[in-house]
Amino acid sequence: MEKQKSHTIYRTLSKQRDMNIIKSEGIVIKKTDVGEADVVLKVFTKEFGKIDIYVNGIRKSKNREKISVELMSISEFLIYEKNSKYVSNSFTIKTFFSKVSLDYSKLNFSYYILHLIDKIYEYNSEDKEFYDKIVNSFEYINNLDGKNEILLYYLVLFLLKSIILNHGIYDYENILEEVRSADSREKIEDILNNDSRDVLQQGKYTKDEIREMIVHLEKYINHNLNMNLKFEFFISLSI
Repeated sequence: MEKQKSHTIYRTLSKQRDMNIIKSEGIVIKKTDVGEADVVLKVFTKEFGKIDIYVNGIRKSKNREKISVELMSISEFLIYEKNSKYVSNSFTIKTFFSKVSLDYSKLNFSYYILHLIDKIYEYNSEDKEFYDKIVNSFEYINNLDGKNEILLYYLVLFLLKSIILNHGIYDYENILEEVRSADSREKIEDILNNDSRDVLQQGKYTKDEIREMIVHLEKYINHNLNMNLKFEFFISLSI
């Protein structure tokens, strides 16, 4: 049934002359209503990085998969360019993390990750490795036992470390420069020097200690990439 539906989509789009149709998988990171029925999606795609996709008439449609355009949905889009804009009228949901919306902590940590992607990545800046890491992160959050909230903190901490390593701003001494106490410095050193799986397995930090490290790494990223990441804002929504 799904295969037949896909063929129908391709036949419909092939009738649109002078349009180069591309297919791309992506995570919906932002959704903005336009007019009475349209939406603009900000999508972090695997092949092209962050792009805006215009979807016409979706809010009044009774036939199309509206779940495909919801935040955190991983969907496959058929996209064409029209008037210098990317437009999609055909899309298929691949993964929807249904358990995330049932838990405030999971939801707000997930919103922070969407916030991270939107702030860190410029338009059309492709990063397949980080894309896969984000998909794995949402799968992890979705399946996580709600009683293990501390693991959400660890996840964000490791994502921030990954951003520092992959965006050319890693400077060991500068990261540690503004750490005031020797105890805090030792913790940051542990995170920087060791594999995330080893740190997680040891499980020696409290939630407040991890939160402090998150804030420090975020501050470093904000300074060096001229960002305005706001972990404390998102986490306050969970309290």
